[in-house]
Amino acid sequence: MKKIDFKFIIGTILIALTACSDILEEQPRSIYEPGFFKSEKGVMGGITSLYGHLRYIYGQAYYYNTCLTGTDEATYAQSADANFKDMDLSGVGSITASSSRADVLWGAAFSNINTANGIIENATAVGTISDALIAEAKFFRAFDYFMLVQTFGGVPLDLGSGILKFNTTPSRTSVRNTVPEVYTQAIFPDLITAVNDLPDNPRVTGGVTKTVARLYLAKAYLTYAWLIRMDTMPNGIFNRLMTLPQRLSKIPVLMVCNLLIMM
Repeated sequence: MKKIDFKFIIGTILIALTACSDILEEQPRSIYEPGFFKSEKGVMGGITSLYGHLRYIYGQAYYYNTCLTGTDEATYAQSADANFKDMDLSGVGSITASSSRADVLWGAAFSNINTANGIIENATAVGTISDALIAEAKFFRAFDYFMLVQTFGGVPLDLGSGILKFNTTPSRTSVRNTVPEVYTQAIFPDLITAVNDLPDNPRVTGGVTKTVARLYLAKAYLTYAWLIRMDTMPNGIFNRLMTLPQRLSKIPVLMVCNLLIMM
């Protein structure tokens, strides 16, 4: 029978206990933590991530599915599952809150908005961040809110710490702002600042510029104006416009093409 060396075991335990303070001292390198945005490196890293988040939207197949399936550009294929059939709008599936893949935009946009909030709040205090860099963060915050409001209507401006404030604590509740509030409190002011403060030429290859900000500001104005127009239009005209696709679907394709040419 082997003897147990208790002295060795006790010594190992003591060494482990004295070394614990070094092992447990957190030094985040692969994630953002709130204090990171209070440094120049943190702000610059955050701005880089604003560009990077676009791949989680435009590089996601279900995003294209949500936008294209069911239009005249695409339909579901032979091996398609419910994710594609639900969005086809042809009766082969049924869109519900749990089956819609609109979560692709929702999840990517709100985390990015909070990153932009952190950059905007802390950049001025850092002291070495230019207005042009802050404008990049404001552009992307407006960009994400513009995508959200077109998809979901009114969405929360308060992520847990106040309107357009950087949130660092988990929150399980939110208040949905109205569509006009999203446009007038977030999208328009941020894009106007971006138009004023962004450079004429990109800071980096593919970087946002005044021209890009003007483009999205114009799109936002036109979209909001259309919404106001729809709200003030008599119900009869509005209902006829909304049922136009269904009524056109009953007309032979050749006749529809002739009608479009005449228009």
